[in-house]
Amino acid sequence: MHRLYFIILVIKCSIFSLTAVEPESENTTDLGKLGINYTLKKSTEPIPNRIHVLRINLASKKIKPKVALGPDPYGEGPAEVSLTDPRKLASNPSVLAFVNTNPWDSFPNANGRKNRNWYPGQPVDIHGLAGTQGKMRSTTSPGNTSVWFDAQSGVHFGHGPEDKPEEATTGFQLILSKGKLTVGEGGPRHPRTSIGTDKKGEILWLVVVDGRQKSYSEGMNMHELATVMKDLGCWSATNMDGGGSSVMGLLAKDGKMKIMNSPSDRFFGRVRIRPLPMILTITKKDK
Repeated sequence: MHRLYFIILVIKCSIFSLTAVEPESENTTDLGKLGINYTLKKSTEPIPNRIHVLRINLASKKIKPKVALGPDPYGEGPAEVSLTDPRKLASNPSVLAFVNTNPWDSFPNANGRKNRNWYPGQPVDIHGLAGTQGKMRSTTSPGNTSVWFDAQSGVHFGHGPEDKPEEATTGFQLILSKGKLTVGEGGPRHPRTSIGTDKKGEILWLVVVDGRQKSYSEGMNMHELATVMKDLGCWSATNMDGGGSSVMGLLAKDGKMKIMNSPSDRFFGRVRIRPLPMILTITKKDK
């Protein structure tokens, strides 16, 4: 009986996450006065891909990055966060845009098996540094995969014990360092999310590449993703969590948060927005 109830609950949560994602034309949404510009880039070689690019001008001083985390289910317990619909995480009126960030995983049951069907409310463990307003929900040893922001919204790649992140995220690997690719050619192609910045740290690029959608957008390997980030003008860039987690939201002209990309998860043939532990948002500063 309990198993049947759980299955019904998961189906209800999945249906709640259904959404129709409409293709966007290039430069559809422009929040340029605040320092945010969206562009859809389409490539056909070597395979079809749709690349969603947010260019964030941190030097405008009108916006700031802020991490939004799901609720902590157990306080001091092992689970750090409950998976939450990213649109709910981005529901604060000050949020202008967002992308997914850290990888995560579930906890094994008594038989050592992990449930990776991902449903809202599922308790999970965040991988890597993660926190907001100076309080870290998840910590990690010093490494070069973190992307964090100081109290003045300055962006940094990699952190050490002496650093004091205000807003913190972590990816899988650094793919661009000092303007040079740090990954080799080849490898599997998947949906991807990347965060990059220019040499001065004034321009932030948030990039999502759709994937696993044949003849529409098939995804990229690490080398292809790093090349995209370099061509945009990045000096440093990190590969964040990808696959069905890759998602980008942007405030539309009607004041509603719109999913700009086409996430790869499906439920009965329709796009399903995967619940996430956290997102990186770009918010409007208070006057």
